[in-house]
Amino acid sequence: MQISAMNLLHLLLLSAACLLSSEGVCHNTSTNLSIINGHEAIRNSRPYMAYISFTNLTHDLFCGGILIKTNWVLTAAHCWLPRSNAKVILGAHSSDPHAQECERQTFYVSQRIFHPEYNSVTFNNDLQLIKLNGRARMGLGVQVLCLPWTYEDMRAGTVCETAGWGLTEKNKNAEFLMEVKVSTITSRECRKRFPDAQIEGIENKICVSVGCRGEGPCLGDSGGPLICDGVFRGVLSFGNFPCGIRGNAAVYTRLSEEYINWIHEMTTQ
Repeated sequence: MQISAMNLLHLLLLSAACLLSSEGVCHNTSTNLSIINGHEAIRNSRPYMAYISFTNLTHDLFCGGILIKTNWVLTAAHCWLPRSNAKVILGAHSSDPHAQECERQTFYVSQRIFHPEYNSVTFNNDLQLIKLNGRARMGLGVQVLCLPWTYEDMRAGTVCETAGWGLTEKNKNAEFLMEVKVSTITSRECRKRFPDAQIEGIENKICVSVGCRGEGPCLGDSGGPLICDGVFRGVLSFGNFPCGIRGNAAVYTRLSEEYINWIHEMTTQ
């Protein structure tokens, strides 16, 4: 893909502005990476990942999240967590909440902000902001992921990356952070993958197809990022179950300009 000198300069200026942000240096995402049928991520290769754990009446539960400012994490709204016992762990590689890892930083939830139009039935506007009770220290294992600076639609077949600690092919939670490549599909094809569901606001969603070997996100990966061509594009919302079946799909909330404006407004109050 050819980029004009003017467009290239524009992208460089945006990148520089982001890197000079007072909210920490944004992580430079890699596009050279090969969850279900994924593989273990290299330690500290995804320092923006947040492991969000909480306990309901009977079970220990968790979701993924993304550090977008030194004291703010973006995740899915359906990852409902009680402020009383929820923990947000940054710099984690192991899914063991008690693991001793040098880069780990643990925080509690100071504030939760759900998107005002979140629908818990259709999962439309499935975004939640979590304010930490302190500011993260930037380092090798903890870095901020820049919000997108481009909003144009992607072509179907775009290869993206996602990561999380969710169920693996053995139907157990991943012991370590896993990552996998996925490909986007059209909105029309997405609707076919969910014949019994009414997918609202399809223009604010990105659908990805489960690969030929069944590779893709699964339970517990909710709230994790979708990164395409080095740009943070979406937050995992829902998918077909059981996971790992060829022809199934997963749906991410697309980080549109409207959502980005909402995020900036909420996190700069």
